[in-house]
Amino acid sequence: MKYTTKEIAELTGAKLVGDGDLVVKHIAYDSRKIFSADRTAFIAINTSKNTGEKFIEAAAEKNIRIIISEHQYEVPGVETWIIVDNALDFLKKLAQRHLKNSEIKTIGITGSNGKTIVKEWLFQALSNKFSVVKSPKSFNSQLGLPLSILEIRAENEVGIFEVGISKPEEMQAQEKVLSPQIGILTHIGSAHSINFDNQEHLIDEKIKLFQHSELIIFNGDNPLVYKKIKERFGDKQLVSYGLKSHNDIYINNDWQNRGRDVIIQCLGREIIVPVQQRDEATLSNALCVVAVLNEFGYSSEEIVGRLNLLKAVEMRLESVEGVRNNLIINDSFNLDLDSLVTAFQFIKEYNKSHKTLILTDFLEGKDSSEKFYKHVAELTNLQGFNQVFLIGNEITKFQDYFTTNTFSFQNTADCMNHPALGRTNNSLVLLKGARKFEIEKIKNYLELQKHDTVLEVNLNAILHNINIHKALLKPTTKMMAMVKAYSYGLGGYEIAEF
Repeated sequence: MKYTTKEIAELTGAKLVGDGDLVVKHIAYDSRKIFSADRTAFIAINTSKNTGEKFIEAAAEKNIRIIISEHQYEVPGVETWIIVDNALDFLKKLAQRHLKNSEIKTIGITGSNGKTIVKEWLFQALSNKFSVVKSPKSFNSQLGLPLSILEIRAENEVGIFEVGISKPEEMQAQEKVLSPQIGILTHIGSAHSINFDNQEHLIDEKIKLFQHSELIIFNGDNPLVYKKIKERFGDKQLVSYGLKSHNDIYINNDWQNRGRDVIIQCLGREIIVPVQQRDEATLSNALCVVAVLNEFGYSSEEIVGRLNLLKAVEMRLESVEGVRNNLIINDSFNLDLDSLVTAFQFIKEYNKSHKTLILTDFLEGKDSSEKFYKHVAELTNLQGFNQVFLIGNEITKFQDYFTTNTFSFQNTADCMNHPALGRTNNSLVLLKGARKFEIEKIKNYLELQKHDTVLEVNLNAILHNINIHKALLKPTTKMMAMVKAYSYGLGGYEIAEF
């Protein structure tokens, strides 16, 4: 997104007060998480329980000079206002216009479970061929969806967006904002939200997202979902996936047999994939990825290659206590520009005066240009880090763009061995890296190990348990005990003898 304040007012029918030539690239909605005031506007969203307008002064204290709100106030430093009738409706209208102005293929994902994992996996799988934008974290609400859409940049070719609802009638508004070309329905469980009458009511509401979709990819293992999609959208292109053989994409061998590869039947062709994790949820999500890759023209070999590269999705940033009074924020599982911004927002919640960043090469996207890394450096410089450790062949070329005390390394081991890292104390340490660099090893190195672990085997408790079982049996029934796997290291000889 990149508009002048005048253009924003014209696109949405809002009233502009102040400078119409100021450029807006970001919209902040939480004054606590403002990570940069540069080309950022603060939107004050009013709800039935709270008013965002009481946080305008807090935003202004962080050098925000453009305010979007329903009322105008006298706030020191703020001279440009965009006055709207309803802040949330304004955001939705701006997102609609922004999407309409972009040339991008949109994928909308809804369902009860698996939305975020499927979104992240699709991002990983498609990023080798396309410039992809996605919803940050689980941004899928009435607020999160338009904010996600506004992240679309001119170079993006594919947009992957989560769409969630919490009560009936919300999906019509969500569909109006996004109206995805490709609609995806993930798993619908047997449970339903308290705001819906039953599972059928929930399904009816969810599939309203696909009203104008050209292609619908859906988990067809639920008979009710399968029936409703076929009946309601029989005139559209439909692709079902799941573990049952009536689907268009399914597994046609014993997927629970760990000794064999998984054979996926995909619309008339077989795709053989070596799979480690074989729970139903993981396999169903992987089949959804196969369906999308097939639609994008990937060959069987390419699909196997992309599936093999999929990484586990961590759902939150991890905070651990470190040595020398450090606080470690571990976000070392994926790295793209959106997740970097999310991490910068996250650390604003911690009151640590000294901050350290450990950052690696970006590998998820296609852009590793000087312009890209200059932008990364500009964002980083705004966060006030006291020291930055850069790891990788690419990012270290642009060390001079980082204005703080900066160290460069080709690999993680060299970084861990550097005296500056060993001297870091009383600091918040943000670990942000691509999986390849394994910077979680730095977390282990800096983490405080402040206790011994002791496990006590109580033979009296074992005897008690045996007697409880014996009491449930006939006196003539014998018992045989098997000491499995050397008691998992917990005294195989002693347990067996006892």
